[in-house]
Amino acid sequence: MPETSLPFVILPVFFVIFALFWSLIVFVIAQTGGWSGLANAYPATEKPEGRSWNWRTIRFGLFGNYRNAVNVSLSDAGLYMCPIFLFRIGHKPILIPWKAVSDTHRRDLWFAPTLTIVVPLTGTGKERRVSFYGAEFVEAIEDGLRRNGNALHR
Repeated sequence: MPETSLPFVILPVFFVIFALFWSLIVFVIAQTGGWSGLANAYPATEKPEGRSWNWRTIRFGLFGNYRNAVNVSLSDAGLYMCPIFLFRIGHKPILIPWKAVSDTHRRDLWFAPTLTIVVPLTGTGKERRVSFYGAEFVEAIEDGLRRNGNALHR
């Protein structure tokens, strides 16, 4: 093989290996971080109409940190979450009905409000904690919870 054609072979191989490695990592994050369990309990068939925020930061426990990687919509149906395109492998969209939220905790850390909701995983006896960040965003989620009869804790 001529030396000048070597980059034309290496580059495509590199991109294929990188894409496979990226897909594996994103899939493992979905399984270990908590997204998958919540998506199985509360699957979304379509995005509901409502107010939307893109590129939000959401945290599922210790391993499920989605920094500026989730699009969220709030509607009468509930809280809809879907990761941005690069993180969709293994991440089905989630629609948590407002009534499914069993508890909430709000904290104001370093001038950044954080709202943590507790959602039971149907049929398992377990629950998942999901944290949301940002003043306007947190207040909109709290408004949605209040409108649907959920008690809020500070």
